[in-house]
Amino acid sequence: MIDVTPTQLELEEVGGTPAAKQAVGVDVAMQDVSYSVMVKKEPLKILDGITGIFKAGRMTALMGPSGSGKTTLLDVCSGRKNSGRVTGTVAFAGNKSVRKSVLKDLCGYVEQFDTLVGELTVKDMLMYTAELRLATNMSKAEKLARVEQILATLGLEKCANTVIGNVLQRGISGGQAKRVNIGLALISSPGVIFLDEPTSGLDSFMANEVACTLQALARAGRTIVCTIHSPTAVAFSKFDDLYILKGGKTVFGGPVSGGLGYFTDTCGIAKPNVSGTSFCLPEWLVETISVDQDGVDLVAKYAGSSLAASATKACEESLAAADKLDVGGSAYRPGAFKQLATLLQYRTSTHYKSGEFLGPRIGDKVMFGLLILSLYWGIGDKEDTNSIASTSALLYFISALCGYGAAAFVPSLTLDRPLFYRELADGCYSPLVYYLSKFFEEALLCIATTLLFSVIVFWGVNLQGSFWIFVVNYYLTTMTGICLAYAVAALVPTMDAANALLPTYVTTCLYFGGLFITFDKIPEGWYWFSWTSFLRYSWGAQMLNQYQNSSVGQYGGFYDTSYKNQTECITAPLPSIVYQAGVPTIAYQPTEVCRHDIEGKVVTVLEFYGMGKEGELMGSIGGCVAMSAGLTLLFAACGACAVSFVRFNKR
Repeated sequence: MIDVTPTQLELEEVGGTPAAKQAVGVDVAMQDVSYSVMVKKEPLKILDGITGIFKAGRMTALMGPSGSGKTTLLDVCSGRKNSGRVTGTVAFAGNKSVRKSVLKDLCGYVEQFDTLVGELTVKDMLMYTAELRLATNMSKAEKLARVEQILATLGLEKCANTVIGNVLQRGISGGQAKRVNIGLALISSPGVIFLDEPTSGLDSFMANEVACTLQALARAGRTIVCTIHSPTAVAFSKFDDLYILKGGKTVFGGPVSGGLGYFTDTCGIAKPNVSGTSFCLPEWLVETISVDQDGVDLVAKYAGSSLAASATKACEESLAAADKLDVGGSAYRPGAFKQLATLLQYRTSTHYKSGEFLGPRIGDKVMFGLLILSLYWGIGDKEDTNSIASTSALLYFISALCGYGAAAFVPSLTLDRPLFYRELADGCYSPLVYYLSKFFEEALLCIATTLLFSVIVFWGVNLQGSFWIFVVNYYLTTMTGICLAYAVAALVPTMDAANALLPTYVTTCLYFGGLFITFDKIPEGWYWFSWTSFLRYSWGAQMLNQYQNSSVGQYGGFYDTSYKNQTECITAPLPSIVYQAGVPTIAYQPTEVCRHDIEGKVVTVLEFYGMGKEGELMGSIGGCVAMSAGLTLLFAACGACAVSFVRFNKR
């Protein structure tokens, strides 16, 4: 069992020197607080006229049946509601209007489910959060001292250097993970800590440990408010106050010690057999509230009780005596560049050491590179018709792989979403900073994977043209696929939906890239779409690089029978007799010669696929590369906007 004394919590090392610092808790007063959402165009009240107070230095339990509004009340008090309509007043130390930026420092919030970076150690996770949330005028030594203090406070010293872990990697225990989440809330030294089901999913021993930790934090001066479902008897005994909701209304608010007597004496509910070994007060309270008591209106009973009158009076006194809130550091929050640097330092650098992260990104390049070598070894410089057709298809296949392979990047956003939402609510960074960190993480690694794939394929297949044009074009196409995957992942709610939508779009682009249907054969109603296909420009640049300076690219390589039954007119020098000074002379003059009903003619490879014409976009490598870069930026902008404005966590 963790035994943390208030003295430990009051000490904070700054610059290596212990300095006494009492955690400053504040009273949270609620006056006639209601919350409603629209359901079928009708308002549905989740909270209805809540009035009460959470006192500093005390630990309050929020209880009630499922759907009673416990978590909603936490969200309203902490300012985390992003939907619905809130009315009434929530005041901190009597202050009715507290800016959200200040509220993020004043309140710590611990969600029910653990949202941690599994690749980081416990100490690194706390330091990472400290770098994102603490003031920039604090030195690194001061931040490290605060992290060390929190580790000691929460009894996490022994696992400080242990990886947190995830589904694929074993790490710390569930109780330790819960305490790490509490530690993240303590980083900014908040006066109020809200916790949603802090003991859920833990065995009784770990639940008791967490309750002891929270009690110690309350004794040090903080305001602790927890929703609690079915605590152990030991954990429940650590709470000072009890607040019970039913149907969004208050049915009890007062000291824990008075709960049993209130319901049996004041409300007239039959007394339980407290001498029985199976009696558990929190279970009895929830059961009592969950069922309708004959002839007893628990809401009305509480509204007319002395407990309600005392709560109303305490709330009014708190509102009348507003104290100045001191949450120092709000003016020195880390800026966007500092946030981005921190994300790259802690998360990107850790990913670059993770086989789980690197495996799919490097493995597919090696696998497909070797597969291509086994099928197309050395055909790149051959100019027979079969080799030209195979090489053209290979270049198209390479570009298409960048689109289909982008499915590997979808989990990077979808699985990270709970952590992103939690850190966003904590004020760790902005959505744009988060997206940029993901973009740079992949863009830097993509340089190495592109070079690896290009070296294997370009020289092994003996492709023609410039190696570096091949590299740049492949890099841009890969980044286009990644940005497309991010945009899709950010726009849809689940990974299954993203994995269905992404290949559907890539397959659609496949038809308009120019291989299966040449550009001049695409129906007029669809031709516009071919200009939006990233495969058009990627494949176009590769084909121009491969054939622009080759003999089959200049003098012909395909016999095009689509010219059958057409008229071919060419200008040729034909002999004719001219008279100069009366002397007949043979001269060759340009003359248009037409052949009717021709069977076909020899065209260059690029002409066959509708490329290579001077002055046109598909005749310029630079133009195709520029369009690929433009589509990369377009998909990146779509992804950034989706991350910034699309939310799937309506609270």
